[in-house]
Amino acid sequence: MPDESDASPFRIPAEFVRFAVAVEPAEVGWGYVSGWLGAEDAVRLAFLRRCDLRERAGEFDALAGAEPSSPGLGALCHRLSGGDADAGRVWAYLALSWACSRSGEERSRLLGHLAARGDADAARSARDPDGEGLRLLAAGRGEFLLGRAASGEGMNWRSSSALMGTDRPEEVDAAFDRAEELVGVAVIGLALNHPDAVAILPRVARALESEGGELRHQGRVALAHVARLHSTVDRRCLELLRSHPRGSEADDDLWSYVPHRRLPWWLWRHHLGERMVWLLRDKWRSWD
Repeated sequence: MPDESDASPFRIPAEFVRFAVAVEPAEVGWGYVSGWLGAEDAVRLAFLRRCDLRERAGEFDALAGAEPSSPGLGALCHRLSGGDADAGRVWAYLALSWACSRSGEERSRLLGHLAARGDADAARSARDPDGEGLRLLAAGRGEFLLGRAASGEGMNWRSSSALMGTDRPEEVDAAFDRAEELVGVAVIGLALNHPDAVAILPRVARALESEGGELRHQGRVALAHVARLHSTVDRRCLELLRSHPRGSEADDDLWSYVPHRRLPWWLWRHHLGERMVWLLRDKWRSWD
């Protein structure tokens, strides 16, 4: 359990934590008790993890259902964090990661707060963010994000509804490596939920270049969502899409939402050819 000397010097937003790690209930509890998370962010983070896991949500259900202003949230977080001596380790990684993600005076201020703390390892990393700090960040990312994604504990890979909420690209990469049956659902979820098309499109490409017909179709659906939500596409996905049957949802949404000057000649030919057929059909009907 954290004590008063461990009180955090700043808070870390749930929207940052959700992409950086796949937290456990004890870690959410520790984050709230030690002050890294505000009450609303603790509940929000628990809700997001409950969505990740669905029927395996366990104690995230209780955390997500707690009222942020209620004393019950603090009691629950104390109970959860008190049973796991390692629950605080993820917050050393998250605190440094959040500080390093800032810029200018804010970055210097946050690193200064960390350097002044009693934890010698954290202080050393904060004083040397480009040396010791990078090593701590790499180790934390490997353990708390990549390691948990590789083991499958970050998501419930048997629940389509959970996977439709996927927003961590690393989870999708690990699922491809494990040949998860529902990885295509997760690619669609990533396309719907991640804010950056640059992070989504390489995973869409993996689906488009797969040998399975269903996964290839799910890649086309995901690419259509990226076009509709982000109005963009990359060269790799276009090259792969060319070998797919024409007239798919990806073809249509690329043509509708991405600037035409960024699209290849074969997609122009398909859509202009279709348009010509429609015009001739309408003309023919007008003669009847």
